[in-house]
Amino acid sequence: MKWISILGDRDLTLAGIQGMQHFAAAGTCQVSDDRFCAEYPEGHIYFDFDTDLSDWQDETEKLPFKAEAVITIVYQNAAAVRDLLMQTDFPQNVYVDNDFGVLLPLQDYIAAGMPMEE
Repeated sequence: MKWISILGDRDLTLAGIQGMQHFAAAGTCQVSDDRFCAEYPEGHIYFDFDTDLSDWQDETEKLPFKAEAVITIVYQNAAAVRDLLMQTDFPQNVYVDNDFGVLLPLQDYIAAGMPMEE
């Protein structure tokens, strides 16, 4: 599976992701309390919510806010994730960890071309 992670403050919630417009999605469903899925013609995107940030301890020290949550976006199609990240209703005050040494504010990540595993 391919993935990126979104680090945010207490305002980053799975309910916020669920409440977004998932424009090209064929459907969405709540998989569990901490997992949401959007099905796209090109494959699914899972959103896994967690408040255990121990895997990001070094990164969270660099953030300009107190990170309290992470949503790992597990995907099959990078283009669908890129479209999602550029939506105006996607959480804005977040940092993106693409698992390749990049930890950037969302807008800087978008400006950098959203590098992620294809």
